[in-house]
Amino acid sequence: MQAHRIEATVQPNGKIVLENLPFDEGEAVEIIVLETKAKSKTGQKSLRGTLLKYENPFEPVAVEDWEALK
Repeated sequence: MQAHRIEATVQPNGKIVLENLPFDEGEAVEIIVLETKAKSKTGQKSLRGTLLKYENPFEPVAVEDWEALK
């Protein structure tokens, strides 16, 4: 199954028009409509403002799991 991502805007009449699809005429396709979330300039979701606080940011983590330290 091939997946193709296309972004479109809902028209005032509630319709969405998809043009130049890479499928043959008469071919059955499945359509899933998802709302687009805001993205940063790099195309990834922004994490800005999501940090609540640091707890011991320089404290070693899982030291007991390192074989070289035993």
